[in-house]
Amino acid sequence: MPTRGEPVLRMQGVSKEYVGESPCLALNKVSLEIFPGELVSIIGPSGSGKSTMLHLLGCLDKPSGGEVFLDGRPVSKMSDNQLAEARLYEIGFVAQTFNLAPTLDVFKNVELPLIVREVEAKERKRIVERDLSVVGLSEKARSMPSQLSGGQKQRVAIARALVNDPKIILADEPTGNLDSKSGQEIIHFIISLHKNRGITVIFVSHDPKIAAQTDRIISIIDGRIESDVRNKRKEGGN
Repeated sequence: MPTRGEPVLRMQGVSKEYVGESPCLALNKVSLEIFPGELVSIIGPSGSGKSTMLHLLGCLDKPSGGEVFLDGRPVSKMSDNQLAEARLYEIGFVAQTFNLAPTLDVFKNVELPLIVREVEAKERKRIVERDLSVVGLSEKARSMPSQLSGGQKQRVAIARALVNDPKIILADEPTGNLDSKSGQEIIHFIISLHKNRGITVIFVSHDPKIAAQTDRIISIIDGRIESDVRNKRKEGGN
């Protein structure tokens, strides 16, 4: 169960407007708190604003109004370097499209964040081997992405998200490009990381089957939170 305390992520009256020929208010005065160790799903139909919310929570974008806080720090006041460090050290991203470099083997794909951090080569090797073992892909270390199944590619993406020991994992439609069996395996795997490591996990999805496996379900429609409920059925075991 999550340890209550100060929220690890907080939105306070957050709006996000995209300007242009057809201005779009993607989020409209959204407020919420995510606490350490929570397992949360943000659900909604296409165009509801859930991906915009994820980008803001992941420090990939800044709001048009209101404020996003990461560990109590206002994101709008953070420099580009501070934002980059937050994304590198504190948040692990798992995307629908895997985002693997096609010309690098599995080992080097997972190693990339550690190279950015200038971690020493011997330590990089230890960490990459550790996390490839965690996702069950040690034997695929020298395989190219083109030689992997969709489920294996997503596990590589998870290993890459883990190498910096993030406190938060943001999973954006992580099963969107997978068959149902592989998709369920990936969801179970990410949830096991949450349970075993105490990582705060936020799923963004349109799939109610994913939401049913989380402790808290935030439903967003037309840029506003429609509901934010505890998953009593899951907590009760059935």
